[in-house]
Amino acid sequence: MKIIWVLVLVTTALNWPTSKTNPCLEKNKVYETLNLKKNATVCFNTIDSYDLDYKGKDALTIYGKITFPPIQKKKYDAVILSHGSGGIRKYHNNYIKLLNNNGYVVFQIDHYLSRKIKYDKTFSKVSGITFMNDAYKALELLKTHPEINKIAYIGWSQGGVGPILSHFSFVSDFINNGKHIFDASIAIYPYCGFTFPKDSITQTPLLILTGKDDDLTPEAACINLFDKFSKNKKIKHISLENARHGYDNPFLYFGMTFDNLPSLHIISNDCTLTISESGKIMTLSGKLIHGPKESSAILDECSTKGVKVKYNSKAREDTNEYILDFLKENLK
Repeated sequence: MKIIWVLVLVTTALNWPTSKTNPCLEKNKVYETLNLKKNATVCFNTIDSYDLDYKGKDALTIYGKITFPPIQKKKYDAVILSHGSGGIRKYHNNYIKLLNNNGYVVFQIDHYLSRKIKYDKTFSKVSGITFMNDAYKALELLKTHPEINKIAYIGWSQGGVGPILSHFSFVSDFINNGKHIFDASIAIYPYCGFTFPKDSITQTPLLILTGKDDDLTPEAACINLFDKFSKNKKIKHISLENARHGYDNPFLYFGMTFDNLPSLHIISNDCTLTISESGKIMTLSGKLIHGPKESSAILDECSTKGVKVKYNSKAREDTNEYILDFLKENLK
């Protein structure tokens, strides 16, 4: 028993959020175009907005880390990564290594540091659209790189909202009038509590990976979304057996129960979100979500407390295969 507790304490220490220095405050170059050929930290400008209504919203300089495959090529495909509400974690490195070793350039965004956030257990300090706004700015930047061809987008949990929204032309048209779109998007155990009219035009091929036993972001809402738009053949959903939220994070090997985290399983017009014609977040019943205060209130109304998260090695290995297969199919 003592050995188990030692292992828990060690892994906790290795995964606990550490203080980081914001590289964009050190007078580093802010990139407007890219021509890098080696791994680097890249500061770039984004729009700091909770929704898609950008009027009066401030610009913000954030950063991402670009890493290249070990074997150089004349042309690369790239993947942008968006972390979840817990911020960047060590297990994300496994995905970077996987993608780099399979020939992809990886651009991992830190959405939090410039916003002075370590992690967000309230799930409301920023929105999934905030993450998505950053990802589209990263997309615009990567498009300037002469050696980068197609670009995909992967996000986890709250960071998985953007990959799903990027599937819809209605959303991407808000961003530079749809000038740049992703070539493929993947959402891993995402929040799916939103929808659009059934006749909405879709464009980016989308893969949604959910855990069958996930009680933080239950897959029922993702299944509803898939069923509604599956006829267009551009959306794919895979449910992973015996998988909970965080199933790809070895830190959660023994599993953890959090009594105060919300289980977002209530599906109704008051709890399902959409985007207005002006780009604002709202419920299907018409309530506007202007920012953290309204988002937190909706979260309380549309959830019950208590979730369990746990690692599942098979689900993680299957996810790796699904990601590589989907990228190969849609990028190459």
